[in-house]
Amino acid sequence: MSGLNRETLIRILSALIALPVLAYALITDSFLFIPTLIASIIISLITLYEYYMISSKDESNRPFVITGLIGGLILNIIIYFYAFRNLDAKVIIGFFVLVTAVFLVQQLLTRPLKGGIYSLAVTLFGIMYIVLSMSHIILLKSLKDANFYIVILIAVIMLNDTGAYFGGMLFGKTKAGFEASPNKSWEGYFSGLLFSIIAFMLANQVCISFFSKEFFTLIESAILGMVLSVLANIGDLIESAIKRDGGFKDSGTIIPGHGGMWDAFDATIFSLPFFYYYLVLKGIP
Repeated sequence: MSGLNRETLIRILSALIALPVLAYALITDSFLFIPTLIASIIISLITLYEYYMISSKDESNRPFVITGLIGGLILNIIIYFYAFRNLDAKVIIGFFVLVTAVFLVQQLLTRPLKGGIYSLAVTLFGIMYIVLSMSHIILLKSLKDANFYIVILIAVIMLNDTGAYFGGMLFGKTKAGFEASPNKSWEGYFSGLLFSIIAFMLANQVCISFFSKEFFTLIESAILGMVLSVLANIGDLIESAIKRDGGFKDSGTIIPGHGGMWDAFDATIFSLPFFYYYLVLKGIP
C-alpha cells in the first residue's frame, strides 16, 4: 500500500471512530446537555494548548499556558450557563476584563518586562479566537431544533474538507498561491465548495422529506453552503499561517491521519459562529 493510500485510509478510519462519539456528545439532549459542554471543553482546550505550543518561541516570548487553559475552561462553563441557565451576558464581558487583569498581574510578578506584550497578546488572543469561537457549539445547541442544525453544519464542513482533499489529490493542477498553504489548488477549493453546497442542499431536503421541517429555501441552502465553505477554508488558512510562522507542519498528533485537534477543527473557527448568528438573526429561538 502506497504512503498516500495508507495516509488516506488512516484518515478515514480516524473519522469513522471519532465521528459517532462526537455526534452523540453534540446531539444528545440527556444529562442536562453536559455532553455538549464536555465536547466543547475537550476540543477547545486541546486546540488552545496546541496553539500555545506553536506560539512559544523562547523563554521570554511564550504564553501563560496553565492560566490560559484555566481561563478557557471557565469560559466554556460561563457560555454553558448563559445558554442553558439564563446567566446574564454581562458575565462574559466581566470574564474577559478579569482574565485580562490576571494575565497582567502574572506578567508583572513572574516574567521579565521583555516579551511581555507578546505573552499577554498570545495568551488572550488564543482564548478569544479559539475557545470563544468553538464554544459557540454550546450556543448552537441551545436553539430550537438544534440537532438538525448541528447535523447540517457537520455534514457541510466534513464534505467540504473531503471534497477539497480528494478534489485536490485527483484534479489539483492550479496552485491557489496562498503563502500560508502553497500546496492547495483551486481545483481542490472548488471541489470542496461544490461538495459543501450539495451537502447543505441535501441535508435540508432530508429534513423536509423525512421530518417535515423546512429550515432553508433551496437558494438559501446553496448560498449558505458556499459561505460556510469559504469560512471553513479561511479558518484552515489562518491555522496554516500560524503553524508556518511557528515552524510546525501539524498542530499535534492526537488524531491519526489528521494531526492535531486544531487540524481537525480549524474549519469551525469562523463557520460555527457565523452559522449560529445567522440563525439568531433569522429569528430562531
